Amino acid sequence: MTTHSLETDLDVSVTEVIADWDRPGDLREHWRIATGLGWTAILDDFPDQRELLDAACGAVTALARGGIALPLRQTLVARAAAEVPLSTEDAIAGHPAAQGIWAPIADVLVGADGAPAEAGRDFAGRPYSVSSSPEIPLRVAALSEILRCQEMLGAAQGAFAEARRYVTERVQFGKPLAAIPAVRTTLGQLKVDVRQLETVTHEVRLRLFGDEAALAFALATARAVAAEVAPRIAQTAHQLHGAMGITYEAALHWRTKLLWADCDEGALWGDDGIAAIPVDETALWSLTAPGDRGQRY
Repeated sequence: MTTHSLETDLDVSVTEVIADWDRPGDLREHWRIATGLGWTAILDDFPDQRELLDAACGAVTALARGGIALPLRQTLVARAAAEVPLSTEDAIAGHPAAQGIWAPIADVLVGADGAPAEAGRDFAGRPYSVSSSPEIPLRVAALSEILRCQEMLGAAQGAFAEARRYVTERVQFGKPLAAIPAVRTTLGQLKVDVRQLETVTHEVRLRLFGDEAALAFALATARAVAAEVAPRIAQTAHQLHGAMGITYEAALHWRTKLLWADCDEGALWGDDGIAAIPVDETALWSLTAPGDRGQRY
């Protein structure tokens, strides 16, 4: 995959910052750092700045690879979709296309129409949740899906790294587990699943600013592949880890929890954008051609 400089820069920068963070840690303190470093404002000028998508993907992927759960992708989508800048610089923002578990505690809610509002509270002081809306523009939904897939990809990469480390370091009968053919085969299958997730995510990114039918096709494909491989990645990583890695101190489960949560969130969106996909065989076949790797998405 072609990795652009802004994506690499943000990936490296975020990875360095979170290296010594506790998990789950102090949400507000981590959020203060994230906003102070400008991570939440990456997509504020998104419509005319394609390269900003690279930076956002780098930041979201790095956080998830490190097993850090922050509402960054949800806030990025809300800020990108907002018609006017959010009034609060450090607000946790929610949008109907990117809810996760963060919408109920959001400081600011941005509707499908792009209009921001303060998060409402009911009589008991509980925040309202954001409901899904059929009026969400396809490209906003696609942006949300790209960042969700990037978060899953980061978590998958982190889970793969933890599983590979374990089977390489764990010695039984005088040799590492990785020396056992069955273990090597399973690790290889895990790597293929991670690569599949990376490929479909990259295809949606390539098509985000192009033809809507091609975008919808890539979006539907990404959802289908992610729904299949994400749970399998989590299960396989724990299998290789000897069914361990689920204690508070372990590193693996912080990644697999993100995978399962993001996969569950994706189930909410069903067939959004499917209507834009042509049913004519010739036209449908043309949509299976890979995106132009030379273009800037």
